[in-house]
Amino acid sequence: MKKIGITGGVGAGKSKVLQWIGSSSHSRILEADKIAWELQRKGGPCYKELCKLLGPGVLGKDGELDRARIADAVFADERLRLAVNAIIHPAVKKAVLCEIEEAGRAGYELFVLEAALLIEDHYDEILDEIWYVYAPRRERIRRLVSERGYSQQKAKEIMRSQLTEKAFRAHADRVIDNGGSFEQTKTRIGRHIRAVLTEGGNVGS
Repeated sequence: MKKIGITGGVGAGKSKVLQWIGSSSHSRILEADKIAWELQRKGGPCYKELCKLLGPGVLGKDGELDRARIADAVFADERLRLAVNAIIHPAVKKAVLCEIEEAGRAGYELFVLEAALLIEDHYDEILDEIWYVYAPRRERIRRLVSERGYSQQKAKEIMRSQLTEKAFRAHADRVIDNGGSFEQTKTRIGRHIRAVLTEGGNVGS
């Protein structure tokens, strides 16, 4: 089983790429953000620590952690953000390792993990390849404004907080160009899948 990591900047289309990989190959698909949220739910391994760190102000009426309130709490406090990450990120990686073992036993040909912080959290240490989903900055802003309702300012602020294109490319084993039509992107993904399942296979973007 080949273990692939999918990453890229906001608005690049990672989720769409992930969905297509899942529909076109025998793959176990995982999204780190969804795992992280499950771990933060009441009764989860991160819940009590986060409550202790952040206080009752981040809880909703149902007693669950409120993601929007957490985001507000850590937005202007770098030390608090790092403390939150120190609780969540190791737990997520532990869960991912368990999922990899289960996927291997189940006979999947690909294990695919999508994570915005794939490079920063050193997932290259447990994955075979890192794939960078690329789209031009202008196109990413257009998508965020039209599809998610973001303001241009918010889109640009998020982009500034992420790795640069140069940094993404420096750590990527393969680049998926998703700047044009998705029909073209699907063809590129197919080439990458065939290559990675072939011993020593290699293609460009």
